[in-house]
Amino acid sequence: MQDTATLSNKKFLIKWVSQTAIVMFFGLFISFAVEFFITSFLESYLSPGLAAAIGYCFMGGGLGTLIGLIQWRLLHKKIAISATWILTAAGGLAISELVVGLALWIIGSNRDLDIDGQGILIYMLIYLVGGVIVGLLQQFVLEGNGFKANKWVSVCTLGWGLSFLIFLLGTQLDHFLKIFTAFFIGGLVFGIITGIPMLKIIDEKK
Repeated sequence: MQDTATLSNKKFLIKWVSQTAIVMFFGLFISFAVEFFITSFLESYLSPGLAAAIGYCFMGGGLGTLIGLIQWRLLHKKIAISATWILTAAGGLAISELVVGLALWIIGSNRDLDIDGQGILIYMLIYLVGGVIVGLLQQFVLEGNGFKANKWVSVCTLGWGLSFLIFLLGTQLDHFLKIFTAFFIGGLVFGIITGIPMLKIIDEKK
């Protein structure tokens, strides 16, 4: 029979991966809807590029908040960690979206999801940078609670970057069910990439 600790770890990892995938899936649609309405509203008062930068900032912040919240709820059941964790995910992605969005506005460019264009590279850049920022902030939180998390920046960068690559490739598929499947797979990949190292970080302290 499996010992209690092993069984607990398996349950944690299953919940982390599955719940992350579900929240990521719905979070993408929710956050893009928020971005669309905010950008559409602001375009009446600001230039389209600036309005988009602000709108996407809210998109990144919204998605980060949802992911940070589900991660914190799961972590809070195993370790003592503050709700600051949620802000690290929200703030990291929002900052990345805003900085890149403003840079695109300044140079007179924009993002385009056409796989044959530069849109995919821009999105990848945003979420690779976002992963770095989130990772640094969360590493600070983890180390402040006595955990060794020197590899967490790499984990977050890979997780956010690869999952968004899958999302973007999914948008190029020719059927909405295929697109939804790609989005869910992207969420699963993110959950696996972040879940296994997180479990190791928790166990190493114990």
